[in-house]
Parts: sequence; C-alpha cells; structure tokens
Amino acid sequence: MGVPMVDPIAVFFRVLHIFSAITLLGGVLAWRFAAIPAESALADETRAKQANATAVAWRPWLVFAVVGLIVSGIWNFLHKTGLTPVYHAIFGIKVLLALHVFAAATLAARPGNARRSRQLTGVVVSGIIVIILSAILRGLTLR
Repeated sequence: MGVPMVDPIAVFFRVLHIFSAITLLGGVLAWRFAAIPAESALADETRAKQANATAVAWRPWLVFAVVGLIVSGIWNFLHKTGLTPVYHAIFGIKVLLALHVFAAATLAARPGNARRSRQLTGVVVSGIIVIILSAILRGLTLR
C-alpha cells in the first residue's frame, strides 16, 4: 500500500472555495453585527457616510469571494463522481441559496441602501444554511 497522491489543483480549488466562503460570510457577519450597530452611535450624516464607505470598501472583497466561489464550486462539482439523486437535490437547493447570498450581498453593497441591514441578515441566514447543506453533501460523497 502506497501513500495516496494529493492532487495540488484539487487542493487549490478546495482552499479557494473555503477561503472565499469565509471571506463572504465572515465579512457579512462583521458588517451586520459589528459595523452597523456601531454606526448607530454616529450622527445621521456621519452614519450615512460611514455606511456608504463600508459598502464601497467591501465591494472588492465581495467580488473576489463570489468569483472564487463560482469558479471553485464549478471545478469541484465537475470533478466529483458517483453522485446520487439525493446529492443533486440537496446541491440544487444549495446553489439556489448561494445565488440568494450573492444577490443580496451585492445589493447590500450599494451606496444609500436603506434595506442594507435586512439584506445582510438574509445573507447570514442563507449563508449558514448553505454551510449546513455543504456539510451534508460532504458526508454523502465520503460514503
């Protein structure tokens, strides 16, 4: 019995996927539950400027995370074999929720957005469900 070979490309795409997910969800969690509450201590005009500055600063990270998740997700999916109909059903739900995460996070990053807090809360909820579904899918492919 030899040592199994590790595919460096597979490792790269897995790390890219995990890092992108951490960046997206971690950034949204910090924004929603730290930055937005902290802004409430500011005067209205300052609060709006700070909120818009945060949105502008977040956008490049959001784009990186979304592109990283899409590219690595496609690569990871195309290199899996023996997937069952149950896997495909759960994966479909995961993709739909991920699309919601991408869309709501993108909308939240627009300057002057009065619904930002609500949209970020939706991203957090959907993002956590995506992670749970990912753990379920991981278990389905290890058997």
